[in-house]
Amino acid sequence: MLRRDLVDRWRVGVGWETAQEVFRRLGDGSSLADLGLPTVDGRLDLRGLPAGGLDARDARVDGVDLSYGCLSSAHLWNVHFRDCRFDHVDASRAVFSGGSVVGSSLARADLRDAIVADAGWSSIDLSRAKTRRLTGQHSTFTEVTFGALAKVDFTGCAFVDCRFTGALNEARFLGRGRAGEHPPVVLRRVTFESSDFRYAEFDGMDFDDVTFPADDALIVVLARFRAVADRAGADSLPRRDEVGKALRRLLSEQSLRPGLSETAGWVIARRDLNDEPDLADFAATTLAAAARQLS
Repeated sequence: MLRRDLVDRWRVGVGWETAQEVFRRLGDGSSLADLGLPTVDGRLDLRGLPAGGLDARDARVDGVDLSYGCLSSAHLWNVHFRDCRFDHVDASRAVFSGGSVVGSSLARADLRDAIVADAGWSSIDLSRAKTRRLTGQHSTFTEVTFGALAKVDFTGCAFVDCRFTGALNEARFLGRGRAGEHPPVVLRRVTFESSDFRYAEFDGMDFDDVTFPADDALIVVLARFRAVADRAGADSLPRRDEVGKALRRLLSEQSLRPGLSETAGWVIARRDLNDEPDLADFAATTLAAAARQLS
């Protein structure tokens, strides 16, 4: 069935009536199981469903195929999706508040400007999803594969057993001020396969068994960044030229802002320091030496 046909079948007659009942049930958390919907590959067939702006609450949606549908600007409060298919779904500007997405497919899904807040997403592949300006807030991502990320913000989030396979362009992982809260702000058993970082920010995140590429494109402090920065700043004092001053300014800006935990790590791309010749090399060697002294 063509994409246009998948959408048009919901616009008139029985299709329109069924769509309204689906919206009603999702809105009040009722089950979809007894609607008599056909199945495709073992899932209830809601492909092409035009549910833009849907307001759904306290629902459990298991084994549903929403491919080619529209959830743009939907507000999904405490909705739990399991074994669902969101391939090619337009979920731009959607809000996933609470709830979860587990073991589901999101190939070519549009998550631009979407918000995932106080939620749990696990066992999913976002490497082919459109994620520009995606926002994560106080959520846990487990066994999630991410592709290239641009202009995304993750605040107070945990990443467990995740892979990042592409470039990070203005991607921010922010964890300050959340110590002892749930979820813990941590990257645990996480792999970054690309060192193509451009203004990526790791601020206040704990690193627990995090793997970065073996090349020298990144400057990485795996733990205790505040202490390492303090030692590196002191060690750099004999250098009074612009490079030494630039390093001390950078370390002060990054380590002295409030809310940074004592255990947090830190990463910066060498390319982001190229405005000052020799700064990247001096920063890398000075921080590495400080980390060794404190180990």
